[in-house]
Amino acid sequence: MTRVGRAAVVNWRRRHEAFPAPASGTDVHPQFDRAAVVAWLLAHDQIGVPVAIPAASLVVHGGAERRTFRFRLDDPHLVLADDADGEDVLSGWSADADADELAALTAGTFGASVGRLTVPGTPPFAVLGEVRVIERFRAGAGGLRLTLAWPARLRGTAASGPAGGGPPRGPVRRSGGGLRVRAVRLRRGGSCLLVPRAR
Repeated sequence: MTRVGRAAVVNWRRRHEAFPAPASGTDVHPQFDRAAVVAWLLAHDQIGVPVAIPAASLVVHGGAERRTFRFRLDDPHLVLADDADGEDVLSGWSADADADELAALTAGTFGASVGRLTVPGTPPFAVLGEVRVIERFRAGAGGLRLTLAWPARLRGTAASGPAGGGPPRGPVRRSGGGLRVRAVRLRRGGSCLLVPRAR
């Protein structure tokens, strides 16, 4: 969030009594509550509130030839399901041509999968199939607002590599206290804020 190293964080903890105490972890590797740290960083001008939400980048594999397509969704809103039985939902504004192509891909006989999805506030991930467009909405002139959905059990982490992404590292699985997912809120007075869901 701040683009600083560990030394800067150590200094903040030493110099500022109000810096949030560790929520868990060890003395050597403390872990902090993200919401508390974000509040402290904002209060001390260490990060700024974005005035606009960056676009989401969507790389889709689909069609009879399993070709790769790249799409951009402006003003993205992503909601990740709490468990594997739910659905993840992504919405955003798209140009008409892209909206038509994406809808055709996800409605095809061969289905579509996301090789890499990059949304502000969450690490890139992949979806191993069954991605579909569930809504198309137009508000006056301009582009279309698309809403896509997929079963949460198919979500995995995108492998590192070129912008197109590599094969996913595997779907999200249950472990102990449930799924390790993040609740993403992308609208708060025009800001972009990620708050992890406690487990």
